[in-house]
Amino acid sequence: MLTGAAQRGFSLVELATAMTIIAILMMLGMPSFSEYINNARLGSVAQSFYTGLSQARSEAIRRNVPVEFAMTNTPIAAGIENSLAPDVTGKNWVIRSQTVNPGPYDAPAIETKSALEGGGATPRVTILSTSPIVRFNGIGAATVGVGTIAIENPPAGACVPAGPVRCWNVVIAPGGQVRLCDPAASVGDTRSCTP
Repeated sequence: MLTGAAQRGFSLVELATAMTIIAILMMLGMPSFSEYINNARLGSVAQSFYTGLSQARSEAIRRNVPVEFAMTNTPIAAGIENSLAPDVTGKNWVIRSQTVNPGPYDAPAIETKSALEGGGATPRVTILSTSPIVRFNGIGAATVGVGTIAIENPPAGACVPAGPVRCWNVVIAPGGQVRLCDPAASVGDTRSCTP
C-alpha cells in the first residue's frame, strides 16, 4: 500500500462516464451534421452546373460560334459530343461546339463533367431542367434552353422554409446571364430567384 504516492491515470468509472458524455454529444450533433452534408452535396452539384453554363457562354463568345451545354445521363466517354442523349434529369453534362451547322459537333467536346465528379451521382440528388440543352450564340445570348435547372434532395426532406434542405436553382436568362439562386429566398434578397 502506497501512502505518499499520488495516483495517476483515470479510473474505469471516470473513463466510462467520459465516453458516455461524448456519445450523447455526438448523437445530438448527428442530425445537424447530416443536414450539413446534404446541403453541401446540393451546393456542390448546383455550383458544378453554374460553372459549366458560365464556361459554355464564355466559350461561345471566345470562339464566336454556337456552343451548347447539354445535360445527359449517357456515361461520359470519348466521342460523347455526337452520341449523347439529352435528358432534362441529366446528372452529367457536356459542353460542345458546332462550327458547321448543320453538321456533327466539333470533336473533342470542350468540357465534360460526370456526376461522379461533383456529388450528383448520389441517388438522393434530383435535377430537373426546363430544357436538356442550353445553346449560346457567338455574342453570349441564350438562344435555346432559357429557363431553370432545379436541384433538390427529396429523400432528405422538403426545401427551406418547409424543411431542412437548402435547394438551389440555376437560372438562364435570354440575354445569356446565368445565376445561382435560392428558391426560398424572399423577393428583394440578392439570393432570390425572382428578379
